[in-house]
Amino acid sequence: MSDGPGVTVLGLASSLDPASGEALLGELRRARNTALVIEAGDVTRVSTPVLQLLLSAWMTWRSDGHDFHIASPSQALAEAAALLGLPADFLARPDASP
Repeated sequence: MSDGPGVTVLGLASSLDPASGEALLGELRRARNTALVIEAGDVTRVSTPVLQLLLSAWMTWRSDGHDFHIASPSQALAEAAALLGLPADFLARPDASP
């Protein structure tokens, strides 16, 4: 879903298993070369492969020079990211104060 020129907003499902990761991959491919906001407040379960997919997208967007923001990450998503040792700024806005 596009939210204005050059910005894409994607909403994550509540349960992110590998099958939903395949659908998410397609959405990420379509959003390439835009700023990306991922709405993650409804996530209650997340698999490691989907977290790896999100991390890869985050790194790709940063490498491309585009904004990538996970909005309102749920507690489940934040805990899973911390458990896997993902970078602290993965779930933080790049312009947020520490």
